[in-house]
Amino acid sequence: MTERVEIRLAREGEYDRVADILATAYAPSGLRPGDDYYQHLRDVAGRVAAAEVWVAVEGSEVLGTVTWPPVGSPEREVAGDDEAEFRMLAVDPRVQGLGIGRALVEAIVRRARSEGFRRIVLSTTTWSTSARRLYADMGFVRVPERDWPVNDDLVLQAYALEL
Repeated sequence: MTERVEIRLAREGEYDRVADILATAYAPSGLRPGDDYYQHLRDVAGRVAAAEVWVAVEGSEVLGTVTWPPVGSPEREVAGDDEAEFRMLAVDPRVQGLGIGRALVEAIVRRARSEGFRRIVLSTTTWSTSARRLYADMGFVRVPERDWPVNDDLVLQAYALEL
């Protein structure tokens, strides 16, 4: 399937679909519509003002998404200026396991290398088991000294890939 998938910037008419994919992917975390982070996930239009929101599409169907926050973006959480970062990787549950998430991360790696970053960093949660498995398969390693608490109930785990 991934050979027919195009990775590109999200278009305005796709923002609702991107928001739905993110809300579905983050549902196991217990986020609810009234939560601040749930609202942030769904605010694709607001996010594109400070970062690039990419999509994986087949034909006209959006199958997955990831956010690339450039240096200086308020969307960056753990990256230094010499590091790339990505956030909000999500794939429609109907096509999970078919390489869509990997294709999005591979696009991130290509971009980071082309811009001369020395490493890619990200934060994830313990409940994101398939994402953590993907990161490990792609060579990302845990960097626990960069873990950070969101609140009393949630500590995000940091991973890095040396380029």
